[in-house]
Amino acid sequence: MANPDASVIVPARNEADRLERSLDSLAGQRYDGRLEVLVAANGEPTVAAARAHPAVDRVLVDGRGAGPGPARNLGANAADGDVLLFTDADTVVPPDWVRRHCRQYLTPEVVGVGGPLRPLEDDPHHRLCFRLLSDWWYRACWPLGFVQQPGPNCSVRRTAFEAVGGFDESLGFLEDTDLSLRLRREGMVVYDPTCPVETSARRQERVGYAGLFLTYLVGYLEYVLPGRSPTREYF
Repeated sequence: MANPDASVIVPARNEADRLERSLDSLAGQRYDGRLEVLVAANGEPTVAAARAHPAVDRVLVDGRGAGPGPARNLGANAADGDVLLFTDADTVVPPDWVRRHCRQYLTPEVVGVGGPLRPLEDDPHHRLCFRLLSDWWYRACWPLGFVQQPGPNCSVRRTAFEAVGGFDESLGFLEDTDLSLRLRREGMVVYDPTCPVETSARRQERVGYAGLFLTYLVGYLEYVLPGRSPTREYF
């Protein structure tokens, strides 16, 4: 079976200083199928940086700047691929990242894939906390049905993405978890522990891991309670 056509979508809001490194990692992908890279960019320096990079096929100006969910939808609506892959502007992916995600879609029942996060920063504290919160947590929750594809390292089958209506743009927080749970109605959402990406720990450094845990705890509670919505402006 041929490799599916793939589209990588990168939301980038005021990320001109970090975007080049992320795009460099996408330029080096070892993938035999058709691959395109789209950047949904907000902020003129970021738009310029995206347009200047040879790995980028299309730059979409995100005039709203309403958050990662709407930016990802903007990119998905313009993409041509059968598989939509999402990562962030402060994230570096390995050379086989697209291939590892797309191989899962050779199984017809698979509609989504997620993988672990590692810190870009070379710090033992970050490495341990990321291992606990952005890998082992997923491994524990996934078999219970609480699937949570992390925004910097996830992909979806286009037909399933369209069937569930994409990212819920009313959510300012946990929009990736919400999409993952809705995708389960369409088929299998797979966790691949062998497909990590490295992402910035700047948010963790800003709020601390205790603050981050509290933010997510409140967000999860707001998500499951009737009539509540996790709208915290964490990002």
